[in-house]
Amino acid sequence: MSIEQQVELLSALTQIMHDSASGQYDEMRCEFEYEVYDGGWSVGSKFSFVRDGLFVSELLDDPEDEASSLVHTLHGLMTSHTGGDWKKFVLAIDPTGKVTTQFAYEASMGENKTLHEPDHQ
Repeated sequence: MSIEQQVELLSALTQIMHDSASGQYDEMRCEFEYEVYDGGWSVGSKFSFVRDGLFVSELLDDPEDEASSLVHTLHGLMTSHTGGDWKKFVLAIDPTGKVTTQFAYEASMGENKTLHEPDHQ
């Protein structure tokens, strides 16, 4: 898997989060859980953001469920490339616009990446 593919998938997820915040925000984060079961897979999400100092927790505004497909694709690409089978990851955007990810494997947290999103507000 190329870094470019990973960045594209994470950028698309970031855009869904940005659109879901419906306006200005100070920071935001979404925890995506990925589960494989007999005959299928599922993706859950916990989205939150801070606006004017207030913590807001909402559902992603994603009627086509594009985020689930993006997470599934990301998991498949990363598994085939590194063999790492993460179960969840957090995608966060801080007040400066810096995007970070943290992937959780079976026993521990790991593989922190830092990406930059131009113009997130």
